Amino acid sequence: MVTKRDDIIEKIFEKLEKFLDAFFGAQTRAFNNFINRFFVYRYEEANTGMYAVFHSPERLLKAAKAVRERGYDQFDCFSPFPIHGLEYAMGYQRSKLPYVTFFGGLTGFILAVFVQTISHENIIPYTFTRAIDAYPNLNSYPLNYGGKPTFSWPAMIPISFELTVLFAGLSTVITLMILSRMPKPSRIPLDERITDDKFVLWISGSSKNYNEDQIRALFQELGAEEIKKVGEK
Repeated sequence: MVTKRDDIIEKIFEKLEKFLDAFFGAQTRAFNNFINRFFVYRYEEANTGMYAVFHSPERLLKAAKAVRERGYDQFDCFSPFPIHGLEYAMGYQRSKLPYVTFFGGLTGFILAVFVQTISHENIIPYTFTRAIDAYPNLNSYPLNYGGKPTFSWPAMIPISFELTVLFAGLSTVITLMILSRMPKPSRIPLDERITDDKFVLWISGSSKNYNEDQIRALFQELGAEEIKKVGEK
């Protein structure tokens, strides 16, 4: 039996759910817009549109260039291995991912130098008073490691190098996974042969100038082995 109290609680949770959806949805959209604008790309799952299967990377390169020249602004290429020059054929500019790598490495380097510096003797100054000092033990019991000077930069090189490489690598991988919306185990490839010996060019249903008849004619002109609509068996 549903009471008036249950109705009130249910309405409260419904309002709370709508509020949280709106709040976190706005943050997610703002974040996606930011990375799309910064990295100059627009991510879209291959759920609509048409695609063509090619038997060689040379044909895929030629097809990507032709599709871009025909004015399609939302398409992608899938290959079992990296193809040199494909990004330029698709009209992409130089990737901004190296900037993330650089600043990630710089962060690791600064953190390594900072931690090694403050952990040495007599480096930690008083904050306001010893009573609320953030590092009372270091100030009370300063230690000298290995008899080195307070700021012994040559001894900091190994740790600084390691943290620079670590932070640069992790920041690059994490950013790449965010941009690629990975991991996503539920994602189904357009064609399973993409991971073997076939090459696919996909044009989104939301692309500019999208027309199935014209796209089919273009794919045939480019020498596609197979032409399919997304979801077609």
